[in-house]
Amino acid sequence: MALPIAVVTFLILGSMIGVFGYRRYVLAGRLYENIDPVPTLQSPSPDAGSQSSGALQGLYAAIFRAAAALAGKLPPPSGAASALQLKLLAAGYREPNAVTILYGLKLLAMGAVTLAMLLLETHFPGALLLRLTGIAIGLLAGFRLPDFFLARQVTLRQKKLRGALPDALDLIVVCAEAGLTIDRSFRNVSHHLSMVHPELCAEFSLFTAEVSAGLRRKEALEGLAVRTQEPEMRKFVAVLSQADRFGTSMAEALRTHAEYLRRRRHQEAEERASKVGVKLIFPIFFFIMPCMMLVTVGPAAITIASQITEIFSGGR
Repeated sequence: MALPIAVVTFLILGSMIGVFGYRRYVLAGRLYENIDPVPTLQSPSPDAGSQSSGALQGLYAAIFRAAAALAGKLPPPSGAASALQLKLLAAGYREPNAVTILYGLKLLAMGAVTLAMLLLETHFPGALLLRLTGIAIGLLAGFRLPDFFLARQVTLRQKKLRGALPDALDLIVVCAEAGLTIDRSFRNVSHHLSMVHPELCAEFSLFTAEVSAGLRRKEALEGLAVRTQEPEMRKFVAVLSQADRFGTSMAEALRTHAEYLRRRRHQEAEERASKVGVKLIFPIFFFIMPCMMLVTVGPAAITIASQITEIFSGGR
């Protein structure tokens, strides 16, 4: 029983360290390379990193093809497909077959987790009801696992959009005061802030593309709010729609909204800082306090135990 627990713990810790290292160092290094590329006169030669990334991309492509083929045989219901489509749009996935691939990944994960549960039950046989419960848990957990990662991706993307919105509003205000239309202002923002805030600039670029294709501005703004599913973006769209409808000064409305967003961010930071003391109670009580007790009381307890043992042994 100790060996599987140790293996699972090692895999979890290794995965966490790998993900942290990739996000902290690999992505940052790629960003710096894009910002300041180093010119070279030598012919490019594939290195180990590019070969490993190519192999990893090939593995991802194979998994996606298998998921698409499986979902083609077992297509998702219409209601589930529409809900998955909204989540994928909020996460930034706009490919036509994104829903099919995601549903196929859910089926593959369900089969993989169920198979792992069956292999685990072969080494640790138990009652029939317990084994059936384990299989049911594996089916449910495997089917819901891609939803968990997708929800996390949606949360991270919405956080980036929320943080990038005040900077974009300032630039839109400058463009509006210079006499540009809202469509042209969005195009300038998507061009100048693409390196700093790529998620928001991608949404603005899609908005300008829809307006250029003939879609009404109001419908394009509503589509922007539906795609992101971010409350602050919905407020931003409401401000733009109201200013466009009543003919009020759009620059003044956006400046006021930008100040409101910054004040809201400052209040949220103060609220999180005030909660730190309460959140530290549990780590201190369960992790730091036992260590302090072990260091301070441990030697005295060992000394007292040894003296009591000598007394009882001498009394005999």
